[in-house]
Amino acid sequence: MAPGIDGLPAAEREVDVSAPIARFLLATSPRVRARIRLGLRIFDWLPFPWRFSRLSPAAAEEYLRKLDGSRFSLHHELLLMAKVLATLGYAVAEPVQERIGFTVGCGLADGSRPAPAGGLGEIEPQGEGEECDVLVVGSGAGGAVAAAELAEAGLDVLVLEAGRRYDRDSYPSDHLEAIAELYRDAGLTIAAGRPPIPVPVARAVGGTTVVNSGTCFRAPREVLKRWRTEHGVEWALDLAADYAEAEHTLRVAPVDPERMGRNGQLTMEGAAALGASGGPIARNAGNCVQCSSCPLGCPIDAKRGMHVSYLPRAVAAGARLRAGVEARRLLVEDGRAVGVQAFVPAMRGQRNGSRGRDFTVRARRAVVVAGGALGTPQLLQRSGLGGGAVGRNLHIHPACWVGARYEEEVRGWDGVMQSYYVDQWEPAGILLEATFTPLAFGGAWLFGTGAEHQRAMLDFGHLGSIGVHLSDRSSGRVGLGPEGDIRASYSLTREDADRLAFGIARAAEIHFAAGATEVYPNIPRVGVLRPGGLAAFEATRFKPSELRLEAFHPMGTARIGRPGEAACAADGSLHGTKALYVADASLFPTSVGVNPMMTVIAFAKQISRGIAERV
Repeated sequence: MAPGIDGLPAAEREVDVSAPIARFLLATSPRVRARIRLGLRIFDWLPFPWRFSRLSPAAAEEYLRKLDGSRFSLHHELLLMAKVLATLGYAVAEPVQERIGFTVGCGLADGSRPAPAGGLGEIEPQGEGEECDVLVVGSGAGGAVAAAELAEAGLDVLVLEAGRRYDRDSYPSDHLEAIAELYRDAGLTIAAGRPPIPVPVARAVGGTTVVNSGTCFRAPREVLKRWRTEHGVEWALDLAADYAEAEHTLRVAPVDPERMGRNGQLTMEGAAALGASGGPIARNAGNCVQCSSCPLGCPIDAKRGMHVSYLPRAVAAGARLRAGVEARRLLVEDGRAVGVQAFVPAMRGQRNGSRGRDFTVRARRAVVVAGGALGTPQLLQRSGLGGGAVGRNLHIHPACWVGARYEEEVRGWDGVMQSYYVDQWEPAGILLEATFTPLAFGGAWLFGTGAEHQRAMLDFGHLGSIGVHLSDRSSGRVGLGPEGDIRASYSLTREDADRLAFGIARAAEIHFAAGATEVYPNIPRVGVLRPGGLAAFEATRFKPSELRLEAFHPMGTARIGRPGEAACAADGSLHGTKALYVADASLFPTSVGVNPMMTVIAFAKQISRGIAERV
């Protein structure tokens, strides 16, 4: 998949790609490893009666092009997996990075490394179980905030987190290992459909706040108004104080235009030339050193994720945190939630043959589930709770990256990962954000396959990138696989595909206004857009399966609403079960339309205050 051109080394002949991929697989769970191996085996035999691994370079490249343009979602899913793995293994090689000129510049000025956050105490689970007043399952934006609020109200709180604890002193330095360690299913969680859409979510103390971009938006007032009037969230318009407190705790501030990096500046300049409204993105990373390493964990913990903000606050108020504990089933007695049956997997490399041990937590007053919009329905469904409404109404903010080539050197990685937004087309559900990720991430989403993809990699230093985010009306669902694992599906409607194409056109327009010579919409039959070609693009209607999408904001799978139509009441309680609450993005009745972290926090504060008053 990387034949080597113009000084870029050829995979395997000149660069060892197999070894880093093998290290990556070793860092994943046995279930994920088996799934990847099965997928690669199917991919290898797709050209039956031939095998992909035995095709000539020219035949292999032609076959990849056919797969990229295929109308079958299985082809897209397998090609995406193979392309991601191959790019990951290839992009981390020093000769490749040297040829591209890619360097991560986390050179820290004196005083730029923030002081350590408060401690999290003893986090290793001991014995066979524990007791508490309130059990919180999950430590992301919902769980951490709920734990802090409840502990500060004087309750004995225990937080369970399936992931491990990482911080600036322990993030894996190897990008492949970081992805395998920090993300659920090594980042390969996919919502099946046409097209299949990767939905990477974190698995770590602090949840996805550890690996997100640090972008902090309040929900649009019109969205909150609709939630109040149409879905019964009575307090939806009363979140101003909660937002303000969260912004203070997380030290939220807009990105300084002088420090955002050239990628953000180009988006800002292009939007200004068109008269499109927007501004520097507000972030929870005041000490940011502009290295664009956000999705691999902030190397200096300048980004104030939950692990360095609300969780230390919760522990200081008396809460306990237990990491590496997988909640398997909620315990219910006489219609009331009383705890959770959990499992503590053995650490990798443990030689005693043990797979792990059971761990039971009993909660005297309440259980709060905050595993995110994928993990929360998984736990509720495993427990047989919530009925058919649980897992439905999945919204994900489907997104695509619109790249562009500039004559000037952009070096998009030398800057803030997500730096400038354009909300001119928010009424159409489109939010544009200047976004640039490290080569190991962004390289997989570059245009084309084979030599075509490598030519795009060679231009990585001249690439500008805008993310197109859609406030989706499409929906999906989360169910269980045969082993109780997450199975997500999502159906992108033609209407939403049209709106995404509109967003792609607006991003292209901004790129051209900023001086780009080519734009890459990442739609195989379009290829490259050049100035003057935008009208033809906008006159074309694309099938949903033609779009290459990714999503980072799952929500809505235990939404607030009436019994029979929704899973939860406005106070966060699960319909039909006493003392059981949800406090994460699962509660959102519809797509929120912007990065959801701040609204998750505001919801968690509302829900947990109500719990403290009632119990």
